[in-house]
Amino acid sequence: MKIKDFIGNKAIVQLLSRGQLPPTSLFTGLDGIGKKTLALSLAAFANCKNRHREDLCGECSSCVKSTRGQHPDIQLLEPQKGSLKIETMREFSHEVQFRPFEGRSRFFIIDQAETMTEEAAHSILKTIEEPPASSKIVLISAFPYQLLDTIRSRCQIFRFRPLRQSEVQGYLKDNGPPEKLEMAAAYSECSIARSLELDLETTLQERDLMLKLLSAWRADQSFTIVYQQCERTPLKEGLKNREQVERYLYLLQVLGEDLYFMYVNTPHRVINRDRIEELEKLSRTFGLNWIMNFLYHVGQSKWEVGHYVNPLMCFETLWIMSRCEMSNA
Repeated sequence: MKIKDFIGNKAIVQLLSRGQLPPTSLFTGLDGIGKKTLALSLAAFANCKNRHREDLCGECSSCVKSTRGQHPDIQLLEPQKGSLKIETMREFSHEVQFRPFEGRSRFFIIDQAETMTEEAAHSILKTIEEPPASSKIVLISAFPYQLLDTIRSRCQIFRFRPLRQSEVQGYLKDNGPPEKLEMAAAYSECSIARSLELDLETTLQERDLMLKLLSAWRADQSFTIVYQQCERTPLKEGLKNREQVERYLYLLQVLGEDLYFMYVNTPHRVINRDRIEELEKLSRTFGLNWIMNFLYHVGQSKWEVGHYVNPLMCFETLWIMSRCEMSNA
């Protein structure tokens, strides 16, 4: 991607495209907002043979190799089987000492840097503290606080903000009718990568399933109705899968936020505008205290699922805790 086409975080992009990249950098921010893309584009630009331009040309032999992932001076290190192991990082520490083969600078881009094993992280401390002048090192992580303090302290940190819905929608503008693009951007979780992977039809079906569960439970005011629905297809199978439960919880969070926006009379902020009448009715039925407590418990459940608590138990506990909040209201 040419640097001028990069979406969002313009201040960081402009700063780094002027050659202000430090010897060792840490790009942090949500997954899918372009951290790795920008790092690769900056590496290609630094080695472009037509440097008189304000952006990489995309046509010279260096740019062509960069696009194909074949440039000898640009190395992308990614986890293998879930982690960056010491053997990989030792090889990196060895390679970084060599001068460029054919470009101006060597770039080493370490994706998902938080997956480094502790021994692997310790093995590169001296390398990232004092890299050769001809090499640039970029660590990329959506979870920077999972890195060792000694790794973070040796990096210049660049924090990438989440993309705006309008930015994601603008990127998708040629991929469908406006009403679908708006919904796809809304469910992108501020990430272009996620918007491209999104199966909107399935997402809306799952959204309706969660909304139906909310509505039926409120009408019955009983956990029994929730338990019965959890034992039916498709919920029964979905609740056995950790990733699917994380998805359900995300959809419940979005619905909870929409209920809040309806209650405080800010409907322009609602994501699920195709269900706005039902959301309006539910928001008044549940009340503000319940909505706020529900969002808190959804957040707790997301944390528990992410820390390997049984996904079905997390989901059912969410409803029990929220039911208690309603009883105490």
